[in-house]
Amino acid sequence: MYTMKNFKLLPVLAILFSFVFVTSCVPDDDYDTPDTSITEPELNGELVSISSVKTAYDQAVAGGEDQSFTFTETNTFMSGFVISSDEGGNFFEELIVQDASENATAGIKVLLDVGDLFTRYETGRRVYVKLDGLSVGMDSGVITLGILEGSDIEKIPAPLEEEYVLRSSLVEAIVPNIKTLSQISEADTNTLINLASAQFTESQLGTSFAGEVGDEFDGDRTIESCAADGGDILFQTSTFADFKSNTLPSGAGSLTAVLSKDFFGENFTLSVRTLSDIVFDGERCEPTLLDPNITATTTFSAVIDRYNQAGGFAEFSLDEAELIIEGYVVSSDQEGNYFEELVIQNTIDGNDNSANDPRLGFRVAIDRGDLYQTLPVGRKVYIKLNGLAVDEDAGNITIGYPNVSEIEKIPDGVADMFVFPGEVIADIIPKLTTVNAFTSNDLNTLIQLENMQFTANDLGLTFSGEDTDGFDGERSLESCDNTGDIRLFTSSFAEFKSLILPSGVGNMTAIYTNNFFGDERILELRTNEDLQFINPERCDPPIVDCGNAAAEGPNVLFAENFETQSVNSPITDNGMTNYQEAGTQPWEAYTDTGANASIGISARVGSFNSGDDSTVTWLAFPEIDYDAQDGETLRFMTSNSFSDGSELEILFSSDWDGVDSNIPNATWAILPAALIVPDDAFFGDFIDSGIVDLSCVEGTGYIAFKYIGSGVAEFDGTYELDEIEIRSN
Repeated sequence: MYTMKNFKLLPVLAILFSFVFVTSCVPDDDYDTPDTSITEPELNGELVSISSVKTAYDQAVAGGEDQSFTFTETNTFMSGFVISSDEGGNFFEELIVQDASENATAGIKVLLDVGDLFTRYETGRRVYVKLDGLSVGMDSGVITLGILEGSDIEKIPAPLEEEYVLRSSLVEAIVPNIKTLSQISEADTNTLINLASAQFTESQLGTSFAGEVGDEFDGDRTIESCAADGGDILFQTSTFADFKSNTLPSGAGSLTAVLSKDFFGENFTLSVRTLSDIVFDGERCEPTLLDPNITATTTFSAVIDRYNQAGGFAEFSLDEAELIIEGYVVSSDQEGNYFEELVIQNTIDGNDNSANDPRLGFRVAIDRGDLYQTLPVGRKVYIKLNGLAVDEDAGNITIGYPNVSEIEKIPDGVADMFVFPGEVIADIIPKLTTVNAFTSNDLNTLIQLENMQFTANDLGLTFSGEDTDGFDGERSLESCDNTGDIRLFTSSFAEFKSLILPSGVGNMTAIYTNNFFGDERILELRTNEDLQFINPERCDPPIVDCGNAAAEGPNVLFAENFETQSVNSPITDNGMTNYQEAGTQPWEAYTDTGANASIGISARVGSFNSGDDSTVTWLAFPEIDYDAQDGETLRFMTSNSFSDGSELEILFSSDWDGVDSNIPNATWAILPAALIVPDDAFFGDFIDSGIVDLSCVEGTGYIAFKYIGSGVAEFDGTYELDEIEIRSN
């Protein structure tokens, strides 16, 4: 919407017009194809160029006359050649006119409340437009002529068509200006251009011009240049076009189109008159991108500081200095495990940029699919932050579009105003690390783990193709080096969801991130090829399973009910070892004043609000000689509170030497018959383990409980342990 004022054409402004006096006769040698059915109109005034009309508008705006110029008593006419056509339905009640049939330098849109304009103003027809009474301004980002109504430029009414638009007898062949996308500028809008080598993006092949679900007023497609300087541009087709349901051509070749802007006037667009404007009959190319010609002005670290200072949601104003970050794409939606988001990190390897900007990663939420087409793994990308916001989404620091005090996906129509692909595609070297060494700085970055395998319980399953898999398949990974366990999440929309998990051992490349609820640190793959589990020799922990037919004997070899422990203090004495392998949280004595008050004192562990990146805590019981008696059994009780991503294991070792710090280095076997409280148990209820048969154990050894926090300390729940007894016959 534009505010406009009326003016008489002042002498000083008239100097801007390049004019010639026009008579009713036109020299024959000026034109090629006169239309003898039309009498050349008599123009009783001065003829001016399209550039002069645009200059008048620019001067008026520069002089503070709002956003328009209205012609009054100027006795001037503008001339040009029609380059649009509504015959195919892709243009509607408008003429696009440029200043020459060849080597055009300017163009303008003329609004007319008239249909079937092609029957009178065919492509190449020269027309004259009477300017007095018309207003010139911007409509959807391009210079436009029409009638002033209130503060808007509207269409010239049908009864006034012949008063304002006069047909010449001249019809010339229009020769489009040959361009590459890097050569396009504002001056080219409303002109006919030709891309000598172009194609539709691969992701859109198989779709129609504007006949898909979601195509409302226009079908938005993307043309990419095959020229050396590369680039891509929006291609729009009206949903009223005759060819809207035709399938996009799959080849590459020449494209002739009118250059315009989208509805919001933000992005260049191309529109064809008919399908004959597209000659994509050649082989497809490997496109390149334009150099965005921008540089970073801030860092990932500064963005996180901004988020922390705000205590959460932080918006980047359009009024502040230009803020641009640069990073490298590490995610890929090519195989469906990512959707409408980019994961970017600020380095190409595991090294920090600097002390002030360590290796960090972000998610960028974008309402656009098939991002891998223009933003493949390794592509340098620039994010203009002004007009965006940063917040935590699903536990991840995410950049998105502000919506009051929240972020949402950056709309597809404006994404190119904020996300700028660079020319560089770098080789991303993942950070070689271990699960136990992960820190919060590793979130949303590419990591590599060695000597990993899926747990035995998950073997034979698919990545996410089971009936029980909802939005994601959740599978457990373990380290053969005892350097940490973690879960892998795979979208049920991933192309590899139905593949069987590899059964071997090996290396993996993945993105370290959070699950949907932000309460568990997990891994995500771009493709199943990120897993190289090619060693068939698994490292499954040994299992101690003597059966479940045992009965408790009368002799107590070890017992602990924690009643003598000091509440809220670490568990000690009675030959027990309380060891923190990772983090700061020990097993502590605890008493419940609520529903479980009758239980008395129990042992409790959890990483809730600990501030630790990882929590691994052991509670081991004294060594027992299992050859000294027969019929050994174990029994205990457990409960949990909001255990979420944390877990509790019960293990047995015959080679631990009893030294605290050597616990992680010992071989620990699983006691699978022991029932530990499940995650879905009623809050706080104690669950009996059942009688665990140990009669098949030989020699001496230790039993231990191992607590593993997920690494999201503010979400990890707690486990409680009580009534432990080891008996024999």
